[in-house]
Amino acid sequence: MADLHGKSPEVDEEYETPDDYSGQGDDRMIRVLSFLYTVEVETPDGMANVIEAREAKRNDVVTLEQIGLIAQQKGEKDHSFYTTDERELVEAGRNPDETSTATSGDVSDMGEFELSEYIKGANPTGKELTVNETVALAGTDKDLAHRLLQAENIATDGEPRKGVEAGLTTIIESG
Repeated sequence: MADLHGKSPEVDEEYETPDDYSGQGDDRMIRVLSFLYTVEVETPDGMANVIEAREAKRNDVVTLEQIGLIAQQKGEKDHSFYTTDERELVEAGRNPDETSTATSGDVSDMGEFELSEYIKGANPTGKELTVNETVALAGTDKDLAHRLLQAENIATDGEPRKGVEAGLTTIIESG
């Protein structure tokens, strides 16, 4: 079974890291709420190797050796890692999504209906906000996170995106 691990027709053995990530060396900082990858581990009795799923949370740093080539390619393609520029902002204590959307200070006075329009595209970018951009608008403001959750419900006709719901609920429930 272990010999199947890492085999995929989508894996390009000659893969080159995109320029957006090239300044980071051999590790990546997780941008999404949860990033899943697999590792080969030896069983406690030492008799066999098995494949185990692992999870890294937002802002965790993982090495490329740790996650393997398949997860690296998928993560870079899906923008699951901070780019080099975004990572520098995070490490400086700033919100990397502030450059692509308005800061939470601009939206903090909006009501739920205004926020729902903002999420749907009535924002400086003119595009619907991604899950990460929507969650990032709240920052650590529990009241704004609650209003954004209500706005997400309005914007999606009662079918909020799971990532938005989970991210904003985490902010609301944080102590």
